[in-house]
Amino acid sequence: MSIAEDLPESGASAPETLPASWYWQPEAWAIERKEIWAKSWVLVGMASQFAATGDYVSAAIAGLPVFAIKGKDGEIRAFHNICRHRAAPLVQECAGHIDRISCPYHRWLYDFEGRLHGAPTMDIDKSQYGLFPARCEVWRGFVFVNLDENAVPVSTWLQDLADAALRHPIEKMFLGRQFTVEADINWKTYCDNYAEAWHIPTIHPGLNSAVDMQTYRIDTIGDTLQSHSVDARDGGKTDGLWVWRFPGLFFNMYNWGMNIGQVEPLGPTKMRLTYRYLFNELDPSKEKERDELIEWAYMVAKEDIAICNGVQANLQTGIYDRGRLSPVHENGVIQFQNMVAAAHKRHADEQSISRSGAQALPNMACGVPL
Repeated sequence: MSIAEDLPESGASAPETLPASWYWQPEAWAIERKEIWAKSWVLVGMASQFAATGDYVSAAIAGLPVFAIKGKDGEIRAFHNICRHRAAPLVQECAGHIDRISCPYHRWLYDFEGRLHGAPTMDIDKSQYGLFPARCEVWRGFVFVNLDENAVPVSTWLQDLADAALRHPIEKMFLGRQFTVEADINWKTYCDNYAEAWHIPTIHPGLNSAVDMQTYRIDTIGDTLQSHSVDARDGGKTDGLWVWRFPGLFFNMYNWGMNIGQVEPLGPTKMRLTYRYLFNELDPSKEKERDELIEWAYMVAKEDIAICNGVQANLQTGIYDRGRLSPVHENGVIQFQNMVAAAHKRHADEQSISRSGAQALPNMACGVPL
């Protein structure tokens, strides 16, 4: 069955889920990287990581390697991590410092503005072989990269998130810890799980004992923003306000600080999660307390990954195709899956028009009219 034929059918009272094949099929991943990820701003690091000329951070956007680096003029610029000679990666580590951009393969040399300065033994027009650029902007102390040269500014892209009661002065916060976790799951498997709280009592006993689930609320804001909030239970470790800007940026706010989570899809069935734990201050005397809070939050993340591993395996069996979604408990999942289905529909419409000019598919996503 083609991707176009796989578009979810109507049924607004309990809409169908996305097809299982979209969670492992290479063709589905190709559509999503083009229609969703390559058009989105992706967080690659904090401005504080670029203190000196030559400081850099690397990342993956839509599965494509990029890096951002601070130039001699103080500007942070981003480039695809691809040498123009024979496509070798230019930087190897996730973050670090270099005195010059020198390809480790054959020593082509670039400046921090991406211009080619050295191509040993080759008589070529160096002006034609600069690095492939990507858009790079700083927002409230965070560095973002976008592969779409026509994208709106990052401040516009994040305006709804900024309006959704960010209660911490994040520009003044300090990074307490950052780490990444890779998992053999499709990025949507993780996001489906994040988009609902129905599973908290069964999957997260620690979180369930810390919060009052009777107060849990999920607000869907427009097509690309989701806000979760819950009060702390008496004696619980934390309350919570979680704001998700689609496709994969999560501002998880607590009474003790903030965890910024991020999904980086690496392929049809592989993803990376990055966690950045920020605090209002890093008092050395409270290091043990901070470590306990981070470990507690990470425990919740590991529980999510564990159930997502099982779901991913079953999505790939060929037994399950589609389920149904509860408008009561899964309104967030419906909103997220509508966004994904809309991206697939755009692609299907473009393909239909390019092939034969045939009538576009009905304007329907995940059972809800667009």
